[in-house]
Amino acid sequence: MTGVYDDRLVLPPIHPYEKPLSLIERLIRIYTNPGAVVLDPFCGSGTTLVACMNLKRKAIGIEKDHSKYLLAQDRLLGLLPGRLKGE
Repeated sequence: MTGVYDDRLVLPPIHPYEKPLSLIERLIRIYTNPGAVVLDPFCGSGTTLVACMNLKRKAIGIEKDHSKYLLAQDRLLGLLPGRLKGE
């Protein structure tokens, strides 16, 4: 069957609605070019931001829930220590 994705989370989710990184990376590859800017207005755990970093895209993440923001921040800081600036 074509057009059906069967991506699964590799690690236990850190956010209740977290999507598999492989799925988000596939969608970003299909719909954007390297260097493009991707906006995630409901950033959650930061999966889209991680995918953008992996695929050489720029990303803007917005999250109003401070606890979820902190989850995403910790995740991103763990991937690129010393390269992220500010809050």
